[in-house]
Amino acid sequence: MAEAFAQALGRGDAIRDQERWVWRSAFRIASGEMKQRSRQRFLEENLSYEMSEPPTDLLRILGQLSPKQRAVIILHFYAGHSTREVAAILGSTTGTVRVHISQGRKRLRRLLEGEDA
Repeated sequence: MAEAFAQALGRGDAIRDQERWVWRSAFRIASGEMKQRSRQRFLEENLSYEMSEPPTDLLRILGQLSPKQRAVIILHFYAGHSTREVAAILGSTTGTVRVHISQGRKRLRRLLEGEDA
């Protein structure tokens, strides 16, 4: 709430309905904080993961994806960003990000199955 009030004070008369704006802002700020905390907790829990083999094969296969597919796969699945966040990072739309994720996953599956065969 304090952050919402501070932002409201900074905006001054630009806000028409101050009470409504403060409540809405407080919930948005709290929602963002909760997302950030859950992401931090996820990262802290997974810090002790050890790979049995070096990731050189995975890196080589990721290198065979297009640059956009590789970027969205890494940002979404490894870094844990939502499709909206990935779109903002890459300056794209969420629809385009979803297409690249889908195509990248299909391509990875084909490449990995080819490696196993």
